[in-house]
Amino acid sequence: MLSRRTLNIVVVLSGLMMIGAAPALGGLAASATISDTQNGSNYNYTMALTNTGTTGIGTFWFAWTPPGDPIEYDFLPSLPTPTGEPAGWVGPASPGFPGNSIEYYNLSGSAIAPDQIGTFSFTSPDSPAVLKGTSFGFPITTSFIYGGLPEVGSFAQVSPVAFVVPEPSSIALLAIGSAALLGRRRNPRTVG
Repeated sequence: MLSRRTLNIVVVLSGLMMIGAAPALGGLAASATISDTQNGSNYNYTMALTNTGTTGIGTFWFAWTPPGDPIEYDFLPSLPTPTGEPAGWVGPASPGFPGNSIEYYNLSGSAIAPDQIGTFSFTSPDSPAVLKGTSFGFPITTSFIYGGLPEVGSFAQVSPVAFVVPEPSSIALLAIGSAALLGRRRNPRTVG
């Protein structure tokens, strides 16, 4: 049986170890937003991934869960066309079950450093309403990040990627500006 003093020392040391381990456990973290514009029958999506952790991000796997979490799922109903990623990164579309995903990862560039933003884009026939839905109980925009290559080492969930909603004042300014341009076009002034 441990003495009361020994037990107190063990409790204090355990607490100190937990405090020291907290930054390491929170080292990989991110938040993400997505914006969209319609392009004919397709939608162009742009995602801003912000590194909120303390270590670099080397992979951003969009619309996917890793094996064992609970199992590997791909959530996009249609195969997307990746259109942009940071320099030195690649972004192949990844067909899987029950749908598709995009596996953006650093091949020859730089990791996304803490407090930095990586920008990713793709085109899809899937509407924003579809992407705001769920598949197998998961938000379709559920995504994961890795410190290095896909499925290697530590990872963290970025769930769900939040849609950017334009501010009402921005929409109003756009409408006023458009109306002014249309009015100017219809009523040209004559110089005499």
